[in-house]
Amino acid sequence: MRSRARRTFWTHAVTGMAVVVVGLAPTLVATAPTVGATAGSDLQGNGSVDEAWLTGAIPGDSVTILQNGSPVASAANPGTADALGSLIIRDLTPGSGYSWDDITSGATTPAFSVLAPDANPATGSVLYNGQPLHSGLNYLTMRDGIQLAATVRYPYGSTCSSAAPCPTVIEYSGYGTAGPSDPIASLLGQPVDSHLLPDSATQVGSVVARVGGFATVSLQMRGTGCSGGAYDLFGYPSDYDAYDAVEIVAHQDWVSNHKVGMVGISYSGLSEFPSAGTNPPDLAAIAPMSPTDDLFSTGYPGGIYNNGFAAGWIGARIDDAKAAAAWSGGGLMPLASAPVLHVGQSWVYYEIDAEMTASGGTSSACLAAQALHGQSESLASLVGPAMVAPGTGPGRDRSLFDRRSMSQWAARITAPVFVSGALQDEQTGPQWPALLSALPSTTPVFAHLINGGHIDSTGPQIISQWLEFLDIYVAVQVPIAPTGFAAAVIGNFTKFAAGTSAELALPATRFTTDKNVAKARTDFARHTSRVTVLFDNGASTAGSGNPGSTYSADFTTWPAKGKTVTYFLGAGGALASKPLKTSSSASLLLDPAVRPAVSLPSGNAWSAAPPWNWTTVPAANGLGFQTAPFVTDTTIVGPATLDLWVESSTPVLDFQASITEVRPSDNQEEYVTSGFLRSSNQVDLVSSSSLFTIPSYLASDAQPLAPTAYRLLRIPIDPIAHTFRAGTELRVVVSAPGGDRPSWTFDSVDAGQTASVGLGRVGASALVVRSVRNVRTDRTVPTCGSLRGEPCRAYQAEGNQS
Repeated sequence: MRSRARRTFWTHAVTGMAVVVVGLAPTLVATAPTVGATAGSDLQGNGSVDEAWLTGAIPGDSVTILQNGSPVASAANPGTADALGSLIIRDLTPGSGYSWDDITSGATTPAFSVLAPDANPATGSVLYNGQPLHSGLNYLTMRDGIQLAATVRYPYGSTCSSAAPCPTVIEYSGYGTAGPSDPIASLLGQPVDSHLLPDSATQVGSVVARVGGFATVSLQMRGTGCSGGAYDLFGYPSDYDAYDAVEIVAHQDWVSNHKVGMVGISYSGLSEFPSAGTNPPDLAAIAPMSPTDDLFSTGYPGGIYNNGFAAGWIGARIDDAKAAAAWSGGGLMPLASAPVLHVGQSWVYYEIDAEMTASGGTSSACLAAQALHGQSESLASLVGPAMVAPGTGPGRDRSLFDRRSMSQWAARITAPVFVSGALQDEQTGPQWPALLSALPSTTPVFAHLINGGHIDSTGPQIISQWLEFLDIYVAVQVPIAPTGFAAAVIGNFTKFAAGTSAELALPATRFTTDKNVAKARTDFARHTSRVTVLFDNGASTAGSGNPGSTYSADFTTWPAKGKTVTYFLGAGGALASKPLKTSSSASLLLDPAVRPAVSLPSGNAWSAAPPWNWTTVPAANGLGFQTAPFVTDTTIVGPATLDLWVESSTPVLDFQASITEVRPSDNQEEYVTSGFLRSSNQVDLVSSSSLFTIPSYLASDAQPLAPTAYRLLRIPIDPIAHTFRAGTELRVVVSAPGGDRPSWTFDSVDAGQTASVGLGRVGASALVVRSVRNVRTDRTVPTCGSLRGEPCRAYQAEGNQS
């Protein structure tokens, strides 16, 4: 989810026109949006999904929203026009008869409707059939009148037309997605305006799909870049924008089959789930990489605020959504010095400049689009420490998070899905396979799970089948093997993305000799399981730590079918198949300050050999429990749960449970995965199982620990996909949160408090996992530390381990 920070000066002076001077740079008043304008007035307004927007007021004006002439009952009504003369009021009841009344000026707007989710325009409407798109930057009008920037990029070296239509995909995010310069031309050293390049995080669509033969529409999320509206981090207006965009693009005469797919990694992977969940009729398929299952699970793992990656990412999105404009002389003007001030996305200033020049200084759609950027949803209400503050925070507010949950949207998806992700993802997180449980069993799903970091979802063994999927389900053609230039570009993408100099060969494309696409589709579904797990990524012949798995296993369901195994925590640090027959306990001091907060303080987590600093937990600050050496190779696949019976005089504590592989023969230990829980989250959803725990995270369910009684904490462990070879041991280490992830850090309440864990009769604490059979492993034990995303350290026993 990284966004390239490219901030530069807006330097090209626009001359020969009226200007408003701010600072030292010439600026211009832009043409305002036109939806709902009253004759003789600049006041404009319209209804979005569950909300209404207003532009054209004077900053500071008192404005009220009416329905059928009466003020709407809302804590936000009346409101005040912001510094750009705009206002949005959210959480309105869908219906007709709404209008805006500028109390200060007396101006009003015509009546409009606030729209309802799923109340979609007719497929044959002019909204979808009356917006022809061309190669380059376009502005698409959405159902609520807001315009989104979208750059059409034809397959590299080709053009698209009604006579020669192209298979087409959409890449949708709030990064600098719609920057109109061609990144492929830039990579080849051809002259392009580098200031207008799209963000490098969008290269899955802007580069890889295009050399694979697809046209890509790079769609800019509302409230960011040159798109109008206000940023809302997967709010309903953004979700239904995707519906509209799919239908607008599918109705172009140059789009083959009049169907489109969606592609992208991370941000543009996340966006595909709500987009597909709205079920646009002309969406052919989606192919997301490195998604998350829920914004809460990344922002608050285990109910603990992630003040590392998640906080930084949200902060960057807030900056990205800022308006590249100010109010002056009764209209909008560009902020010429803003790139220096890090306001908004830098490419926007150059695009405004170009549009002003092209129009002779009369208008800029990009500048006009900034009008509502100041009305972005308050992201502090979605991500911030106050959300889960013990005793005061609301916890997982369903009204905020459910509508933004990728899992909730996944349950509605009917279009085919190809999804891939890593099980040590340092950014969006390893918990994403919960999506696989949410997707309907009737939806064609092809999931690939692999050990590694955020970028490993694009590894060569995955991207080759990703291209097959797009050929079959979007292009509706027999797969075509990439050759020549295309093969080189795709190979280099996976090579450089993974931070390696090794040559990474793409596996042979399958089904190229099938007689027709129907046969290819049948063969693809037969030979590509619903869930494929790629093991030991980093131990292949590509070289230690380089992308490449040595074996795989296929499963028809998630969680995978197998044997649920319970390992009981015992005296002396044992992890055994039977519980203690006596009562016992083990104590620890929960203090995150005793070790570094992250396992990779600097360096590239995607490289073959990251400079890991994965430290051990001091003996007094952790509890370790481990199995006897495995007699045979034992493969564990699926989510897991640590049932921990805890007693403490401190009402609320935070816990981390990390799964490792211990190698007694060389005194080494390899990281596998972790789980987290704030102890107040003791109530689980009814959909939880012994294996897959889902706390409610509701403040109303919060329960304290007790000083004289053991309370059951069910710690969700992120999915495991690991073979413990004969002679190795599985260990679970309990500690305060932190130190085991490259970029996640935690706003923990722990500060050296004591907790006691019950064992045996006093509390049968146990680890529950899923063991699977018939996995043909590579019998060679990988070198410790060679597996991607799985650092190695010298083994050290915890204080309870005798």
